[in-house]
Amino acid sequence: MPSQVRVLDFAEFKKTLDASGNGPLDILVKKCGVVYVVMVTRDRCSSCQEQKPMFEKLSGRLKRQHADQTEFLRVHSSYSQERNEEAEQCMDAFHTVGFPTYIIAVRDNEGKTLETYRSLDAPISEIERNIEIGITILGLIRERSETHA
Repeated sequence: MPSQVRVLDFAEFKKTLDASGNGPLDILVKKCGVVYVVMVTRDRCSSCQEQKPMFEKLSGRLKRQHADQTEFLRVHSSYSQERNEEAEQCMDAFHTVGFPTYIIAVRDNEGKTLETYRSLDAPISEIERNIEIGITILGLIRERSETHA
């Protein structure tokens, strides 16, 4: 089965980020009705390496269960001891202090991005639980829009 995780190179993503003037989640979280799960990683990060296969497995399982309601992304930055600027820019852009950082977000009916969860080096079971919470939030957003229609 092909990977369910779309991988973005931070250096390339940063060009879009700089040109747009928006925050990274405003660019990544595109559609209402979808829970976006973002894993932010860097080279030479042992926790990132450990968690990548588990994130892949989780994405495959949840894409089967929730098909069009989930989108999995990994934003990856380069790093070396001689050149760490890209990893630092990535941390700044995503307002984090380390890797891997997990962010779960949705877009409401007015087009506003809502961050529902953020954690550094979280257990995959916690990520899964918060994805399910995000799906519940989508239902509430949908109900509210139907009530106000």
